[in-house]
Amino acid sequence: MQAMAGEDQTFMRAALELAARGRGAVEPNPMVGAVIVRNGVEIAGGWHRKFGGPHAEVEAIEAARRAGADVRGATMYVTLEPCCHHGKTPPCTELIVNEGLARVVVATIDPDEHVSGRGVEQIRSGGIAVSVGLCRAEARELLAAYIKLRTQGRPWVICKWAQTADGCLALPPGAGRWISNEKSRAYSHELRGLSDGILVGVGTVLTDDPLLTNRSGRGRQPARVVLDSHLRTPAECQLVTTAAVSPVLVATTPEGLKENQECADRLRTAGVEVLHLPAGQGGVSLDALLDELGRRRWTYLLVEGGAKVHASFIGSGLADEIVAFVSPREAGSDAAGLPRLDVRELERKLSLKATEMRSFEDDVMRRYRVEP
Repeated sequence: MQAMAGEDQTFMRAALELAARGRGAVEPNPMVGAVIVRNGVEIAGGWHRKFGGPHAEVEAIEAARRAGADVRGATMYVTLEPCCHHGKTPPCTELIVNEGLARVVVATIDPDEHVSGRGVEQIRSGGIAVSVGLCRAEARELLAAYIKLRTQGRPWVICKWAQTADGCLALPPGAGRWISNEKSRAYSHELRGLSDGILVGVGTVLTDDPLLTNRSGRGRQPARVVLDSHLRTPAECQLVTTAAVSPVLVATTPEGLKENQECADRLRTAGVEVLHLPAGQGGVSLDALLDELGRRRWTYLLVEGGAKVHASFIGSGLADEIVAFVSPREAGSDAAGLPRLDVRELERKLSLKATEMRSFEDDVMRRYRVEP
């Protein structure tokens, strides 16, 4: 039995590795991987490759067919409960039963209200043995953003910034624009390509006039979101002039709309969507914004700053993850007046779980899960 348990874990972890390949292409659907095994030998595998495309179970069975392998009597390891309803694709449960698999091992139940245990019930009613819970923690970690969207109706919030070694989010005048190096910035673009949208405050727009596009050549082109409680976003800024390339949402308050209706009209004329949201502490209600993005089925929101915006998300308990690029550069004696946010100080103040540390030449990327 111990040997079987170890073998089961090996194949489920292989399915989890396949599932992760769908990140950035399948949302708001979940990343799912499936592996088919006969007599302790993997005969096929597949994963959900893109939104609206075949599910992992279908991909694995089709891969077995192409290889000339019979799946009847085999075991399928799948990272999420197979779907049991008609959506963009037919139910995977019907396919599994019709193909005559003998056993299905599921990592975790799907929290989607259309599934939520019904998929397992349908497979069992078809005479197939089903076990649930193998590598459940790993599967739920992989699916954390999907689970949050399904259970809380909000996207997964990643706060990402670059900082100096002494905790500043900007360099002194005359020291240059970039804190992080070229390789760190290239990876930041890859993170953008995995996100539904990028968010900044209007202060960043006024100071830096950023483009906020994914220029990695891979992944998606995210929408751009600006927190602008008093509607100060200039019609001539890069975000507005490129609204036709990638959507721009400017979130404002009733007071902001009342103060500057002309600005709202100019932005709308340029193709920008002006979101009229309730006011919160110090500006636009972040809770209302996340609820709105959840209604749009956004899975990942990448918050890029500045320091006040990051502090608002983190201080309100709305950040799920932190990614900080720590440069060896220092602001030193010129740090007075510069925005500060030191991830190492947050380590001492918050419950953070370190999940990754990676070097990009002399920069160090520190990644954390923010725990409740």
